[in-house]
Amino acid sequence: MVRRGLLYFFTALTLAACQHAPSVTPAVLQDKDIDTMTALRAALAQSMDRATIELGAGDPTVTPSIAVLPPKPTTFETQSPALPTMFDLYMRGDDCFAMRRGDGAEIALEGVRCRPAI
Repeated sequence: MVRRGLLYFFTALTLAACQHAPSVTPAVLQDKDIDTMTALRAALAQSMDRATIELGAGDPTVTPSIAVLPPKPTTFETQSPALPTMFDLYMRGDDCFAMRRGDGAEIALEGVRCRPAI
């Protein structure tokens, strides 16, 4: 009887916690000005432990996906099997963040304004 009561209690508690968590929605950049793009590149570069990054094709004000190109091959390499690292933009409340595909790491994007993707 006590077990059943505890089970119901924790089930209700879990459901209540899910209801109070802020919703996460796909997002796009509000604008693509130099300050926004610099802040975006800096946050993604830091998360990848790289000094600089190059973004792939695509407009982050239109699509919520961002590709970060792999480093260019060195002078002794002619080809590289490396693939781009993909990130998706999301909003939680008014906060914008990027989530790396594959491991789900969340990267806070300070100084980057987003809007919900439509």
